[in-house]
Amino acid sequence: MVYLFINGNVKDFDMWHKVFIKFKPRLKEMGVTVTSIYREIDNHQSLTVVHEFLLKEDAIKYVNNAEMKEVRKQAGVLATPKIWYTEMLSSERW
Repeated sequence: MVYLFINGNVKDFDMWHKVFIKFKPRLKEMGVTVTSIYREIDNHQSLTVVHEFLLKEDAIKYVNNAEMKEVRKQAGVLATPKIWYTEMLSSERW
């Protein structure tokens, strides 16, 4: 599995979330298998979204997709988010 982390700031979380929900069906079509959304506790404009993909190539296509750039604009993303790709090496529950 490949994990795509996207960290950035939005104008308004509720507006961003509405756009996200509307776009959600496209995520699966673009190769996303799981999505997690994290919001900073003391700053609700700061978000980190984690998408899981089977292949890094699918994650790269997702990031570079012109449609995604337009959706980020509609959702009120304030600047180009920080993006990085990872693979999970271990996961444990305590």
